[in-house]
Amino acid sequence: MSRICLDHQHMGVPHHLTKQFYVVLSVFFILTDAMARAQVNVEPNTAVLNEGDPTELLCRYAHHSITYCRIEIPGEPKVFNLSPDWNKTPGFTYFGKGLQNGECGVNIQRVKAINNGQVKCNLGVEGEELSGTIDLVVALRPKQPAVELMTKADSEGYFSEGVTFQARCIVPDGRPAGNITWFLDNEPANKPLGQMEFVASHPANTGLELATTIQSIKWNLGPEDNGRKLICRSHHQTDRESLPPQEGSYTILVRYAPIHKEDTTVYGLYLEQTVKVNMTIRANPAPVIEWTIDGEVVRQGEQKGRFSVFEPEYLGQDMYNVTMIIAGLTLEDTTKTYILRASNALGTTDYNVHLSSSATPPSSGLEIGAIVGIVVAVAVLILIVLLVLFARATGRWCFGGKSVKMTTNETSDTESAEVKATSTATATTAAASEVDANGQMNADSCNKKSKRLPSFSAIFKRMNERDVSAKRKNNEADTSNNGNEVGPTPTPAVATTAGSGTNEQLSPVGATDGNDNQPKEDKQLVYAELVLKPAENNEPLPPPKPSTEYAEIVYVKKDDKK
Repeated sequence: MSRICLDHQHMGVPHHLTKQFYVVLSVFFILTDAMARAQVNVEPNTAVLNEGDPTELLCRYAHHSITYCRIEIPGEPKVFNLSPDWNKTPGFTYFGKGLQNGECGVNIQRVKAINNGQVKCNLGVEGEELSGTIDLVVALRPKQPAVELMTKADSEGYFSEGVTFQARCIVPDGRPAGNITWFLDNEPANKPLGQMEFVASHPANTGLELATTIQSIKWNLGPEDNGRKLICRSHHQTDRESLPPQEGSYTILVRYAPIHKEDTTVYGLYLEQTVKVNMTIRANPAPVIEWTIDGEVVRQGEQKGRFSVFEPEYLGQDMYNVTMIIAGLTLEDTTKTYILRASNALGTTDYNVHLSSSATPPSSGLEIGAIVGIVVAVAVLILIVLLVLFARATGRWCFGGKSVKMTTNETSDTESAEVKATSTATATTAAASEVDANGQMNADSCNKKSKRLPSFSAIFKRMNERDVSAKRKNNEADTSNNGNEVGPTPTPAVATTAGSGTNEQLSPVGATDGNDNQPKEDKQLVYAELVLKPAENNEPLPPPKPSTEYAEIVYVKKDDKK
């Protein structure tokens, strides 16, 4: 405070004004504290209940304990002096955590309609009495809703098409006020609605203050509105399963001219026979009919030549069936122009009608058969693709032939060759003629369709025999011409393969037969001496080194699973 005084002195404020300021400030704090301490909290502020419901109302003084608790309830003849130890008033008992905690409340077992109003609680605090109020609203079911017309109908209760229809719903004498929902034939009425109004009402000789709810609706009437029921439904606090929402209703009647339709073609008429031409139109009231046939008018109930026109037949819901009979239909009749005119008090409408001897109208889209055919074709295509993928993945059918690879690795001292057979026929010496420069042998692909041969084993066997015989002769001729001597071989049968400047003599011991069977002696080791051939350009060869190279041929067993 001294700091504040110094500030005021420095600001040039007189000392007596400074004292008055502090006095006023002190009084303000005291009053504010007193008001806060004197405040009584209530729970709830407003209670809305139905008659017969139980409830609990509480007043609380949070700063101090209270000495007594008195409750005044509207409609009750006396004031209830309540405490935790006092339970002598039937239907009204103390509610709260005790007077020492500053709580004063009442538990009402059954609320009555006369209890509607303000409940007042009086608390004794340090020789004075503090009070609080709670609004208790006992709901009162409103009366039956009523639909009031703001647009008047004619003497027969009808409206004309296009008229702006306006009505309002009144839900009188509710507590609290009810809400309104609009329907058309039990479907939500999606029409423009007015603002919902709440008006206070005081029914005579009751002394009650109630509320009336009012809301309007309007739209332009059309043919579809004829015969529809406009429903005003009220919703209220008192609604229960046994007491559904109340409603009021009004049936709308609309008169309108015959409704226009697009040009109509009547199919399935047989030539040279008596045929009926039927048309269905909608109108209210009933229309008067006449047909114009190439300029000639035939009215309802008349017959002219081969044409007879009947009066409209009512089908219900403002629908009428119009019939014209033609005796002995001719091809020329199907080319004529027919105009049906329907008239009533609201207007006239013309309909263009065409006749056809075709059985059915032309299809505007895909027929069911075409759709089924497309679906089947797509399914077959998908099945074919799946089968091709399956055959390629598993090596079946035309994908059964696979390449046979022969890998040759050469070193400075030895050469080794490993032959792997992956097809139904084992690679033999005859197949080695198809090995390319990289040691790859390609199998025939399934590029064109062919019938399967009866026995591949026999064919390969004969081919192998011819190749071995021819190559043996060529080898002997080359050897004699070059003056080179070939060492003895273990067996008379020798398979020779011409490579890049090398001549390899193989022993048939352990070789497979023409039927792609396993060798008689599995994994038998065969040695062959390699002799270098002179180059084709007759260039002198370097002197041969006194060394002999060997090749080890390992035959691989055929996999039983393939």
